[in-house]
Amino acid sequence: MSQEKVDRRKYEKKNRKTLEKKRKARFAAKCITAAIVIGVIIGVPLGINIYRKIPKFVGDSTLQSFVGDYIEENHNDELQTVKLIDAAREAAADNPEDTSEESSEDSSKESTEAASEETSEDTTEADTEASSEE
Repeated sequence: MSQEKVDRRKYEKKNRKTLEKKRKARFAAKCITAAIVIGVIIGVPLGINIYRKIPKFVGDSTLQSFVGDYIEENHNDELQTVKLIDAAREAAADNPEDTSEESSEDSSKESTEAASEETSEDTTEADTEASSEE
């Protein structure tokens, strides 16, 4: 072996870790670059074709029919629940006697809550006055 080869082997043996890191970094950079180039080669023409196939204007009737079909296919159970709730509200509106009883119960609850709040405010005011007098 020539002296040049011996020196090169000594250098490679001495700096094996750093040389291996550089080799791995170069390999990773090459892979990433290749992936980007392949993605561009495939993606750009594909994206252009997809963009050209998208309709530029959708009429109102077409959009309404599409949305209506979508809702009927995917949310039919929820629609029936909403219809039942609306029917119950209409029935409650037809019978005002039932709602007046509920409103009187609600007003009595509100009045008792208001009274309890007033008494709690009075007691806190009295406590602060007593502590200030001391």
